[in-house]
Amino acid sequence: MVTVELAIGVLTAALLTACLAGLSLLGVAQAAAGESSAQIARQTARGDDAAVELARERVPDGAAVEVSQESDGVRVAVVVPVAVPLLGRFTVSADSWAAYEPGVGP
Repeated sequence: MVTVELAIGVLTAALLTACLAGLSLLGVAQAAAGESSAQIARQTARGDDAAVELARERVPDGAAVEVSQESDGVRVAVVVPVAVPLLGRFTVSADSWAAYEPGVGP
C-alpha cells in the first residue's frame, strides 16, 4: 500500500528536481550571455564588422545588447531575461571589455 508519506515524498522529490533543472537554465543563460558579450567585444575591438554581425546572430533570444566604444576599448553588456518554470522570471547579464587592436579605434 502506498502511504501518504511516500506520496508526499515522491511529489516533493519531483518538485525539487524540476526546480533544480530550472535553476540550471540560469547557468546556461549566464554562460551564453558571457560568451556573446566577449565575442562581440573582441570582434568590435578588431574592427571585423562581419564577425560582429555573426556574433550578434548568436545572442540568446530576447537579449538586449549594449555596445559602448570608449577611448581605449570596447565595452559590451548583454542582458537576457530567463523564465524558470515554477520559480518565475529572472534576468542574467554579462559585461565584457576588449582593448582596440592596433590601427582600430573609436
